[in-house]
Amino acid sequence: MLVSLAVWGIDSSCLDAADSAYLISSDAIARGMMPYRDFLVAHPPLLFVIGAPLAKLGLGTLPFRIFSILVLAGLGLGVRRLAFRVTANTGIAMLAGVLTLFAPLSIYFSKEYINDPLVSLLTVLIFLLLFGRTKKAMAGAGVLSILATLTKLTWLPVLLVCIIYVIFFRRRQGWVYLVVAVGGSLAAALLVEMLTGGAYLNDIFGAQASKAFSLTNFIDGLRRIWQIDWPLIVPSTVGIWFAARAILRRQQLSPGLRGRLFLLTGWLLCGLGLLITLPLEGHDTNLFLLAEPALAILAAWGIMGLVERGGRLALAAVLVWLAIAVPTLADRDSDFLFRSNNEDVAVIVAEVEGRSTGCQPVLVPGCIALEAGRPVTRDYFDQFLWEEKFKRGDEDAVVKFAELQTDLEQVTPPVAVFSPGQLSREQLAAPLETNYQLDFESGAWPPLEMWVPQAAKKPG
Repeated sequence: MLVSLAVWGIDSSCLDAADSAYLISSDAIARGMMPYRDFLVAHPPLLFVIGAPLAKLGLGTLPFRIFSILVLAGLGLGVRRLAFRVTANTGIAMLAGVLTLFAPLSIYFSKEYINDPLVSLLTVLIFLLLFGRTKKAMAGAGVLSILATLTKLTWLPVLLVCIIYVIFFRRRQGWVYLVVAVGGSLAAALLVEMLTGGAYLNDIFGAQASKAFSLTNFIDGLRRIWQIDWPLIVPSTVGIWFAARAILRRQQLSPGLRGRLFLLTGWLLCGLGLLITLPLEGHDTNLFLLAEPALAILAAWGIMGLVERGGRLALAAVLVWLAIAVPTLADRDSDFLFRSNNEDVAVIVAEVEGRSTGCQPVLVPGCIALEAGRPVTRDYFDQFLWEEKFKRGDEDAVVKFAELQTDLEQVTPPVAVFSPGQLSREQLAAPLETNYQLDFESGAWPPLEMWVPQAAKKPG
């Protein structure tokens, strides 16, 4: 049902800067450009490589949206299986899968093409393979671990948890995982480094470093996470209590179950550990996506644990949660599934197509450029990253903005699109407002402004 609703909600909305950057980067690879060497990228390449054939289909954002929905569906099924392997409880497993599918953050980002859900899916599959007792399962987990390290750096702490797990709980076959996962990940990183002429590691590590500390951003980030995910956070605290009881009663646990609880606990701690990066300006709720499936398992464990205890107080607590959380989840998920600025994007795409030729660069967000089939001026793909680098005073970002300013002064881009309050909009305000006129303002979130050359302003 959820997948059907998600498919129903598919459109060409342009909702997030990261999504926009990943879409246009995938398209750039499809056109023969090399990430890191030819354009700036802040993350490892797997998502862009997957996206390249999707871009070649020539169907705009549609294939990417379908891919994201399939990842979410796979994640729900994977968490269901993982929860059963950890708890041996069918009820907990079913509820964990359902909570994962309807978790607000998962739904929120299901309409975007970003790497966090893919990392979560890979993590679930890796854990399931690590539970196996054969060398083939260890090798499979190692291969998927290589893919995870090629997807996002936030997975590296989970890799450490997996390494500790195989050393202590899979001593006979663990060496296979260590050789494949660690050796393969290092070899893959070195290969990409060679292919990009030494730009890969500099890009992905340089993009994450030297961000300014902001206590306000930290508090706001935690508040947003709580506001979105409290229906899972509250029962997960009860689930943590049940898990802690199981861990403390070691004499009742088989070595296999102890290892599975270790992986689940480590996974959650890795997700929570990412929250310390919230003070680094620019990080937000998508970081918590890594922990959300683990949170769903613990929430299901807490809810089913209270139901199975059968006490009046326990049942009353579950009923109160159901009465408050379920309507909240339904309302929030509905808003997230059907949030859209599709109509406004369609207007802008039509204007971009009408005011430019197929090879003429435009200064617009990547998702709009992909829909219109136009290149982006100066390969300005990841606007958010370039803005962060500019605020830090990075020389290459200063040069980039100087080039964009020159383009606007010479009225080179036939269309320019910004969000109100965006740093790029403020930094380029002088040449933009001098040589261009505001032609369209979107009414939906996120707001967009379209500017066209003064001479090309539509009559009336």
